[in-house]
Amino acid sequence: MYRAEESSKIGEYIGKLIARKYGADRQFAIAYIKLRDGIEEEPASDEIQRVANKICQMKKVGKGIQISDLPLLSELLEVSVDSILSAGKVAKPAPTRTTNYSVAFSKDKKVWKEYIERPDKLILNEDEYGKTVIDYAIEFGNYGFLRHLIDNDYIYLIDEDQQKYWGTFGSGTTIERRQPFDYDLLEYKMKQNDSLRTNIIALALENEDYKILDEAKAREIPCLYEASYFYSMGLDIKKYYNQQLMDQVVRASDEVLVYFSSEFEIETNRKATCRFTFPYLGKLIDMAAKADRKATASMLKNALKHNREVLKTLKEIAKAAEGALTDMRQYMDDERLVEVIMQDFHFYEDSDTVCFNSGIHASGNFKGIFTNVIHISASSKDEYIKSLIEDVNQSYNQVKNFVYKEG
Repeated sequence: MYRAEESSKIGEYIGKLIARKYGADRQFAIAYIKLRDGIEEEPASDEIQRVANKICQMKKVGKGIQISDLPLLSELLEVSVDSILSAGKVAKPAPTRTTNYSVAFSKDKKVWKEYIERPDKLILNEDEYGKTVIDYAIEFGNYGFLRHLIDNDYIYLIDEDQQKYWGTFGSGTTIERRQPFDYDLLEYKMKQNDSLRTNIIALALENEDYKILDEAKAREIPCLYEASYFYSMGLDIKKYYNQQLMDQVVRASDEVLVYFSSEFEIETNRKATCRFTFPYLGKLIDMAAKADRKATASMLKNALKHNREVLKTLKEIAKAAEGALTDMRQYMDDERLVEVIMQDFHFYEDSDTVCFNSGIHASGNFKGIFTNVIHISASSKDEYIKSLIEDVNQSYNQVKNFVYKEG
């Protein structure tokens, strides 16, 4: 605990610091204006003189010091605010040491550049609290810094090699590690933690940067690339859920909401071509309906269309399997035939995914599917929205309870 000194003593202390670091008031005035206005060019001479006069008043009688001056004086004179207010009696260090924490706060590209180019590779390491600069930038909402890292290829959220999509999308950094590679583990952390990607997407949506949606596969999760037509029960959909991303999506434009409700197609690492919707679309529609978003109807229509297409494909696969088993009819009745056909139909309620294939029976006429289906928990007073919700849930139950019947 300390008490602020008299204005005259504070002014005298500031004067000593200015003389020690800048020599003349004019040089300090130039540095003050550049920092205050965020400019690099020489300020106008009349503005320099005005600020120099203000500084002269500060030094003589401590006159004119405002709260907004304190952070500027602290940085320029390299002392803490406590030191200024106590006229040098309280010797607390100024927050000038470069750390992951301090850089994540900065809006200054020069600071970013110096930090990235440091030979000790501070950017590639966690601090004493186990956090990287990316962790802090997300926490502080410094999207400008994160976008700078992405746009200049210092970090990437999606690896070009799809074979690395096992558990994550293989995000990492191009910044070279130090020999002998026992340190500098930012890339390892990025590859092991997909929430860094989804948190950055959430921050991008908050800043209305919608171009990142396709760049960062915003509707996808890595485990989708592990799917096959035969057995996909091990996919942990819930593992990748990110509430921060969901909250930002539902606050975004109607176009973004419709984008997240639209189908997309991928070829998995198990050579299955699959059509999906956003794995958490049901929950997202629940949130949009509760928020009375205008896009809710379009989202429900997209969900209904997808569910119905899934049911249609299931029926086509069953027909293909039946055709392949034509020669076996003499050995089994219809009930047994359906049982054989349906043995490769699987519905996983914990992830709302469905898997079915005809490969075992159709040999050269292979057909299969792995996808998700959408269920809605929300209700609505709007009769049209209510009817769409009922239709979506009916189509979901038809897929869930699918049992093939001839004809």
